[in-house]
Amino acid sequence: MTIDILCKVVDNYGDIGVAYRLAKALADLDPGLSLRLHVDDLAAFASLCPEVDPAAEVQELRGWQLLRWGSPAECRLEPRPRLVLECFACGRPEGLEELLFDPADPEPRSVVNIEHLSAEGWVPGFHLLPAATRSGLVRKTFFMPGFVPGTGGLLIDRAFREAASRWREARAAGPGPLAAARAELAARLGLALAPGAAAASWLPLFCYERDFAGLVARLGAYAGGGSPEPSPGASKLVGRPLLVLAAAGRSQGPFLEAWEAAGRPFPAIALPFLPQEAWDELLLAADFSVVRGEESLARAALAGRPFLWQAYRQEGGYQQVKVRALLELLRPRLGPADFALLEEAWLAFNEERPAPGPGPGSPGAEPPLPALLGRAEALGPAFEAFAAGIGGLGDLAANLVTFIREIV
Repeated sequence: MTIDILCKVVDNYGDIGVAYRLAKALADLDPGLSLRLHVDDLAAFASLCPEVDPAAEVQELRGWQLLRWGSPAECRLEPRPRLVLECFACGRPEGLEELLFDPADPEPRSVVNIEHLSAEGWVPGFHLLPAATRSGLVRKTFFMPGFVPGTGGLLIDRAFREAASRWREARAAGPGPLAAARAELAARLGLALAPGAAAASWLPLFCYERDFAGLVARLGAYAGGGSPEPSPGASKLVGRPLLVLAAAGRSQGPFLEAWEAAGRPFPAIALPFLPQEAWDELLLAADFSVVRGEESLARAALAGRPFLWQAYRQEGGYQQVKVRALLELLRPRLGPADFALLEEAWLAFNEERPAPGPGPGSPGAEPPLPALLGRAEALGPAFEAFAAGIGGLGDLAANLVTFIREIV
């Protein structure tokens, strides 16, 4: 079976991250599958997968065929496209479109639209919903990733599954083995850790641009044992070592500027752009993570560690609808006080005041991130249970292959 996977890079690396992970998961399930990837931004793909040649029109990658979106080679695909996975309604390259809807081709073809991830209640109703196309021989179906039964689940490729098992064992063995595993990971990634940093609270930070001054001040007070902007009745925080791992991308520069301006109040490392598997391991090794978008949200949810999520900004603040929907899935697993703290942090982090001109607006209320960090160990079982529930839905790729075999 030949499968064409289509991807246009819109939001930095999230789109290609999902498409790449999907290809890996499909290849893990069935090495006999023939995969063709059509990608418009090969430079972005090369950041996640260094084997990619950004200048090549057509190349071999891990036994797959990788084509630049719009390449003349797409007009001459052999075998002709019979099964197309369209990631995030990205459309189809002109050459592939002509082959797919060739009126002289008598064979049936299928397009499966791999949709955006959401916890909203309408998602199960859209899963496997058919859609019309301009040809009776081309069948289209929506395939919805998700967190609940009735959806396709999340991608759990073999590398992630194996890494998750290793980090669960290290964490269960106690603080010493966990610190040793972190030190080994840092050495493998070329990160210089200060003495004691492997045993600190690890906080990977990957979000959208914002004013980080308030957040840095609060984290500095947490690390130093102070009480940042205390609210009535708030107890004094107990300071403990903290290491912020600032991911490459749009948030790294503004965060480091605020950190420098505050006098470097806690240790922080500016991460280079990491291959996908390395970023996965950092989320698994973390005490608490700040993540954004969809791809890193899915990894954080499956990692089973507490996290703060920043959704992709949408017109009219619709991102808060998505945030509230995911919070509702977490509510039953948390006590009232812990859920209220998490809810306050997530909603505050996704609030944005409109800017008077172009560019991002200013953040709303600062999220109580230090209080969440202080509760990370207590929050852990709830997030572990959430991850286990998602894992019980099965791997999205396996669910997809089951569906494909029913329609082909």
